[in-house]
Amino acid sequence: MLRDKLNLALIAGIVMAICGILVFSSASIVKAVGTETTIEIVGKGADTPVGTITFPQGEPSDIISAPYSNVDSGDPQFLDANNSEPVVRLKNTSVGTLRVWLEITGWTDNAVASQRYELVTDGTTTVNAVATTLSSDGTSATVDTTETLLTGAYGALYLEITLSSQYGKSGTSTLTILGE
Repeated sequence: MLRDKLNLALIAGIVMAICGILVFSSASIVKAVGTETTIEIVGKGADTPVGTITFPQGEPSDIISAPYSNVDSGDPQFLDANNSEPVVRLKNTSVGTLRVWLEITGWTDNAVASQRYELVTDGTTTVNAVATTLSSDGTSATVDTTETLLTGAYGALYLEITLSSQYGKSGTSTLTILGE
């Protein structure tokens, strides 16, 4: 399969306190090997590059569906049948249409039981559930979203995780955005 691997990767970490008193996680975007950025990860309303995504606190086995980025820190992802808002947007800065793939690595220490995503046309406000499987068991996977982005177009990315059932776990994962 021919794909242009982007030079952005999402490093996601999750830390759970002993006894489940507080659970939080964070994610950061770092540069990976690549020669040209073709899809940028930007904030909800501005083309400001996103540096981190944070998942709010939760208990073991909780579904965490309101992450937020450092660009939109006071404005988390919101799921609603009429007014949904993504956690980030993807912008195609290439000179051609790209089909979007997501590639995730497994979470270290089995901190996350599963991961889901939705990638929709920017401006879509009817996402009330994040149901498309990225990884059903928290391990590595590569997923063809079947979504395409025209040159200069945006996609709205929604993310959700289910925490593992064990207390005191922490881990990281890398999400890479690929274009074909």
